[in-house]
Amino acid sequence: MKTTKIIILTTALLAIILQGIAQEGWKLEDCISHALQNNIQIKRSELQEKVTQKQFTQSTFQLGPNLSGYLNHQYLNGSTFSQYELEFVRMENQGGSLGISSEITLFNGLYGLNNRARLKYVLESQKQNTEVLKNNVTLNVVASFLQVLLDTENTKLASEQLKLAQQQLTKAEVELELGIIAQGEYLNLKAQHVNQQALVTNANNRLRYSTIELAQLLELENPDEFSIEITPIIISDDPKELDNKHTYNQIAEVRPEIKRERFNVKSAEKQVNMAYGLLSPRISLGYSFGSGYDQSAWYGPHENRIAYPDYTYGQQIKDYSQHVLQFRVSVPIFQRLSNLTQVNQSKIHLLDAKFALEEAQKAVYKDVQSAIADARAAWDGYIAYSEAVKSYQELYKQTVNRFELGMVNALDVGVAQNNLIQAEGQLLHAKYTYILRMKILDFYRGVPIAL
Repeated sequence: MKTTKIIILTTALLAIILQGIAQEGWKLEDCISHALQNNIQIKRSELQEKVTQKQFTQSTFQLGPNLSGYLNHQYLNGSTFSQYELEFVRMENQGGSLGISSEITLFNGLYGLNNRARLKYVLESQKQNTEVLKNNVTLNVVASFLQVLLDTENTKLASEQLKLAQQQLTKAEVELELGIIAQGEYLNLKAQHVNQQALVTNANNRLRYSTIELAQLLELENPDEFSIEITPIIISDDPKELDNKHTYNQIAEVRPEIKRERFNVKSAEKQVNMAYGLLSPRISLGYSFGSGYDQSAWYGPHENRIAYPDYTYGQQIKDYSQHVLQFRVSVPIFQRLSNLTQVNQSKIHLLDAKFALEEAQKAVYKDVQSAIADARAAWDGYIAYSEAVKSYQELYKQTVNRFELGMVNALDVGVAQNNLIQAEGQLLHAKYTYILRMKILDFYRGVPIAL
């Protein structure tokens, strides 16, 4: 009952927290944390970690001695050979045996120690694999979050342009009634207004779709109630200061893909040692204790023999007890080449693991090169489009002024407006592309992601 209350209170508290986040808007840190806690692939990988941990623990116990016991009781009714009468007799008899045994391996080519070390590296490799999944989820959340921010700014920009187009259309209606402008000029401005309405609708649809996509990435059941916190982002870094080799050296130390493959190489090395251990002699030490009891057992002279029940089971167990200490050496002479085959296979696996490490290192270096190149390209685009937006804003302002003076027609105003809208959209795209690439580089270097 108490446990049930605790579960109910915990669930209610979690619901209140999530509701509060939903009302205020999810921050990027909230999205990443929630995604990492609810991603199915990460949960499955963590379960695999637990399985490997159990295997590693078991490999430690395998180095110690074993211990087993047995107890056997049987009932007999019929003819049997009596070891006491030395003849076949018909009898109804009960008897049994009991004992314990233990054995410890003293030496087997260090097979057990190498297996324990191998499982340790397998466990570390599995942990790094979980980190790889977490990194992928984190980067996907960051990219999706920034896409929502981009679509939000595009929607805001389209709405502002629609507001401006509405003002121009309202003014044109008055001028049309006064005969200042022709019917054709008014229809051009009205068409531009309708086109701007379509742009706002498309921008809202893109924002809705990207928000749903982010909510699905977070495994949220009701994406309609999901919204993010809109925070202004200031660009200050210049990617031209980044160096491929220096950045790679920083990243290589923390990237789980490389760490995972390094642990796989160490695991493969221990696998080779285990295979060689199969060629070694096995030395073991064992101890066993055993005894038995029987209703037909007796002792003493035949005419004055003492039998069951005077000859009790307890006394029989004492009289027939045996202690055995054994030292065993077994040497593999010919195993149909199976041991040598395992040695050769383990060497091949080791070579493959080294190639996998080299492949991971090259892949990370390529990722670094691509991320730096993309960041530089996005930065250059951001600078170029910033200047372009300033120019198109001034051009649009002058075109509107000239239109009011009757020097240009409404078509010229529409062209100037479309050029400005296109330049502002390209500027936003370059801005968020640059932010994403820089966040990826920071994340690769082990810097926590935050906006």
